[in-house]
Parts: sequence; C-alpha cells; structure tokens
Amino acid sequence: VSKEEAAKRIADGEEHVIRLKLPKDKDIKCHDIVRGNITINSDDIDDQVLLKSDGYPTYHMAVVVDDYLMKITHIVRGEEWLASTPKHVYLYEVFGWEPPIYVHLPTVLNKERKKLSKRHGDVSVDDFREKGYLPEGLINYLALVGWSPEDNEEIFSMEELIQQFTFERVSKAGGIFDKDKLDWVNGHYIRNASVEEITDMAIPYLKEAELIDDEFVKTNYEWLKILIDSVKESLSTVQESVDKVEFIFQNKVDIVEEDALETLKTEGLPDILSAIKEELDDKESISMDYAKGFMKIIQKKSGVKGKNLFMPTRAVLTGSVHGPDLVSILYLLGKENILKRIEYVENQYLNI
Repeated sequence: VSKEEAAKRIADGEEHVIRLKLPKDKDIKCHDIVRGNITINSDDIDDQVLLKSDGYPTYHMAVVVDDYLMKITHIVRGEEWLASTPKHVYLYEVFGWEPPIYVHLPTVLNKERKKLSKRHGDVSVDDFREKGYLPEGLINYLALVGWSPEDNEEIFSMEELIQQFTFERVSKAGGIFDKDKLDWVNGHYIRNASVEEITDMAIPYLKEAELIDDEFVKTNYEWLKILIDSVKESLSTVQESVDKVEFIFQNKVDIVEEDALETLKTEGLPDILSAIKEELDDKESISMDYAKGFMKIIQKKSGVKGKNLFMPTRAVLTGSVHGPDLVSILYLLGKENILKRIEYVENQYLNI
C-alpha cells in the first residue's frame, strides 16, 4: 500500500493499525548475558504492530516505552521471549535510546525434560508454601536450578546468594526441577530452624488433620514443642509432621510393618512389658528426666538389653521400629497411654 493510499483510507475513516517498518536485510544485534551475542536478520521478522486499530499500543510497543521511562537497566525474563528481543532492540534504536541489558533464563524442566505445568505438579509459590516448604529452602534450591556456583556449594544464605549469584554462570540449557533435591535442601533449613518456628508452622497442619485444636495449643504448647522437636530432624517439609506424629494421638496403634511384627517375637518381650507395668504402677506421671533413665530401669528389671530391649518396646508403643527417640516417646505418651498400648498389644498380638 502506498503512503498516499494509506493516508486516503485513514482519512476516509477506515480502521487501521500502525506497524514498525523494518529495513530490508538488516542484521539486528544484541547481547544477552546468558546466551552471548545474538544476531537476527530483519528479513526473518515481521513488521510488528505498534498501535492497534483502537489506538492503544501493543505490548511490544508499551513494554519498550515503559521500561525506558522507568529507567530499567536489566530485562530478566524467560527464554520464550528471546524471539521478541530483536523487535524491542530495534525499537530502542529508532527511538534513539540506549537498550537495557538482556538476560533470558532457560526454562525450568521436569525430570522428563518437559516444561513444568500445573497438570504435572506444583508450579506456584503457593503450592510449595501450602506443603510446608520454608522460603529460605525454596529460594536456595531455585537458585541452583540452572546455575552452578564456583565452589560447588549447595547451601546458601540469602546474603551469600546475593554476593555469589551471577547470570554469567547460568546454563543455556533448561534446568531440571528435582523435587528430591528440593526436599533435601528444605530439610536442611528445617533442621537448622528453631523448634518454636517449626512448631508454629506445624500447628495449622495438625489442626487441619484434627489432631489438635486451639484450646489444646494454649494449654500444651511446650508439649507440642517437644513433639515437633522429636521429629524435626527427619522432616523434608513441615506438612510431613502430621504423618510423623499422628501415632502419638491415637488411642491404639496397629502393628502392620513386617519388621515391627518380627520384633514382637523377641524372647524377652513379656518380661519387658511386665517390667514396664510394674515400674509405672505407683507413678503418677512421666517427667522428661524420669523418661531419660526409664529404659535403664527396665533393663535391670527385665534382664533384657540392647536392641532386644529397645526395638520391641518401640514397636509396642509406636507400631514401628523407626521414629522419634524412645525418651521423647515415653514422655509424650505418658503413663496412661503407655499402659493402654501395652494392654492392646498383649491382647491382640501376644495372647497374654
């Protein structure tokens, strides 16, 4: 369309757009910190629309003007915007403006090397927050996806990340999002957080699971701290605390694990249980100090020691041979629950 015809059609009120007319066979060059020097020929780019028929600018026009007016120095975005960059660079050129520094980050991929999507797992910050990932853990891990630190260190405080992170060490290839690695990093931050912080984070999950309520929290907060501290070292996310501590709140525990069932065959188990019942008979409660020396007392009373003492005792009280330390279990369960669990196991599994 000639300029004259275009002007006449506009004057006649015909709807129209305004495009950026690119020169023929022009190499448009820009530098990207991650990808280096990029050159695209204008013949491979369309004459983009700058103003739509309603008079409003397109994104490509608006973003360049907006970034210039806001004095943006760095454009950091996903690699899917790489194809639009020459258009933006040429707009800066025709306006006579200095272009910003460009950084196009690689796409984060799943283990199948496909782009992360909601259909195939969590992709939003809220998803991870709801599952009990700590902000420090998520930030630390995400910094490692596609970036390689000079010393191969994997745990960084926010201050260390600020000091050491550089776009120059970001890989061009898409980083793989490894949930197992995220869990490991997050577990590190959980272990190093205060028991108060993790307890406060765990309480909403315990409430949601209907293990506790507000009144319980008010009257048993110190007890809850000991409970969470007993499993804190084994957590990858705070949400996992529900499964880890649920057995404490149950009236009875069924023993289904093969290893736990096997320990019930321990020759001295009846003597162990008799010793526990005898020892607790005249006790009103179990203090933490008393719990610390409890198993030594049972060892002397029953004549059983070592793993033949500890493993079956743990299985009877928790239904598993794994879990929190026995001292914490004894204190957290208390006298009445311990005796109830012994009675249940004797009736259901030992026929005593």
